[in-house]
Amino acid sequence: MYHRILTALDGSGPSNLAADTAFHVAAAGTDVQLLGCHVYAARMHYTRFGEMEPGLPEQYQEGEKLTQLRQTHDGLISEGMKTISDAYLDALRKATKDKNISWESITPEGKNYVEFLQVIGTKHPDLVVMGSCGHGRVPESGLGSMAERILLYARDTDLLLVRRPWEFRGRPIVVGIDGSTDSYAALARALEIARQEQARVDLVAVFDPFFHSGVFRSIADALPEKKKEQFNFSAQEKLHDEIIDRGLEKLYEEKLLQGKALAAEQGVEVRIHVLKGKVFSQLHHYAMLERAALLVVGRWGLHRERISTIGSHTLNLARICDTNLLVVAPFRETVPVPAVPRQEATTLSWSPPAEKAMEQVPEFARGMARKAVELYGRENGLGEITPDTVNVVAGRFGMQISPPPNSTASVTRDAETIVLRKIKRLAPDFHRHIVKSRIIGQEIKKGDHILVYEVEETSPPGMVKVTERTSLEFR
Repeated sequence: MYHRILTALDGSGPSNLAADTAFHVAAAGTDVQLLGCHVYAARMHYTRFGEMEPGLPEQYQEGEKLTQLRQTHDGLISEGMKTISDAYLDALRKATKDKNISWESITPEGKNYVEFLQVIGTKHPDLVVMGSCGHGRVPESGLGSMAERILLYARDTDLLLVRRPWEFRGRPIVVGIDGSTDSYAALARALEIARQEQARVDLVAVFDPFFHSGVFRSIADALPEKKKEQFNFSAQEKLHDEIIDRGLEKLYEEKLLQGKALAAEQGVEVRIHVLKGKVFSQLHHYAMLERAALLVVGRWGLHRERISTIGSHTLNLARICDTNLLVVAPFRETVPVPAVPRQEATTLSWSPPAEKAMEQVPEFARGMARKAVELYGRENGLGEITPDTVNVVAGRFGMQISPPPNSTASVTRDAETIVLRKIKRLAPDFHRHIVKSRIIGQEIKKGDHILVYEVEETSPPGMVKVTERTSLEFR
């Protein structure tokens, strides 16, 4: 899998975890070279000492004593820091010797991230392993300054940011999939690790329907009331959300099915999940909820620009996630992803009364409304669109269409309020937007389970549909 692994070491807790991880990955492979690197900053100390000399006590300002002090300090810095660097690498060097793993110690002097990037450029590792933070870690630190710089500028190597021990027992590998070539490269790498560690793999795709809703609200706020009425804006917004949300969900589900087919070719069973919300936030929370051992993502996604050094979701994920994160560099060759046959759309006919009923829909919204009606018909196995079908779908969007005679169709009402009760006392709390992202657009009822909550009450009672306007109450 990996043949040259470079790890950054500084004796801190996260660094020690990184050393253990790098050794484990190297020991599991064949023909692997492990390189350990610590950068020390002797010149910085020389400079600082020179700047502090004028502030030394008077007895040290005499020429002979100052010279002696300089020589002592220079010796401590030049020899002492080199000795400390070697000590940081010594334990891992001994471990590789016991396992007959090829080893190289690297201890350059200079600015840590600058020198480490030069080592990467010279040694060309295919994997860099480092702790997410170092000795400068404080409670507010999500990602250390050196780790972030390596993440930003080391574009041609995989980077493993370590926060926890390398342990897969009962813990899945979570892979972010968006249909980009980088995401399938990440999946290919995750499958290799899964086979090696006998781990489960979960494929997760995330799309953000709330952006479109926000844009519609912004437009609605800017329009005068007469224009809103002219365009029947409320109904158009609901239709847009329905079509966009359903379309995006099906698109990402198709990308997951392609990933699942790729995994099946390699003999790995995977689970797939489509989530709604901000990509990096949802991946982080899913990994946390599933107690993931490893989160794997591509360096870029679908919307890469040439000027970009890294995808924004990958960068944000590196800053906030609390598990080990593997950022996979683009493969030189595209990963061949199996094609998943599209399901043939069911042929639907429209009865003349149904066509007549559609005339009550405003002309500007008729195209989207027709798509929504046909989608409903296919999902419910209908062969013909009737006035009842049109009436049910129109009712979902708040449109006033006269019900046809002898209609028996029922309309699921929008939820005004949903009361949720935590059913696992020690489970983590989830923010309201995370809970809502799991259920928005779905029909739920009392007793349903959402994450660690149970639906205790709905208003109105019975089966209701969750919308953007639904209020959530937690007890």
